[in-house]
Amino acid sequence: MKHISYSFSNSDIEAITFALTVLPSLELEETEAQAAINYQCCCSAGEKLLKHDTNIAPNEFRVILASLQAVQLINQGELEVDQETKQKCSSYLFTVNKLVSVFNKQMS
Repeated sequence: MKHISYSFSNSDIEAITFALTVLPSLELEETEAQAAINYQCCCSAGEKLLKHDTNIAPNEFRVILASLQAVQLINQGELEVDQETKQKCSSYLFTVNKLVSVFNKQMS
């Protein structure tokens, strides 16, 4: 398990849990099996963060970063979504950009 060395604010957790709801709806996975794995990881990662548990499994870490990057791509106009989702994503613009940077540093 990976322990994230970052102190999440409530707005960080809100942005991440929002992003974790967006990723499964994009249906970017190539197989149903991968979609199911990603969905379960989104659920478990969100639950852990809501409990302020930062003992994140590698697959949970992966889906958190992928979710944040997806929201970032939506905000940049590189992923097409409905207007309502796009508007919600834009409300997390600055927090998501900050968190993508934080998570990318955790990868190195």
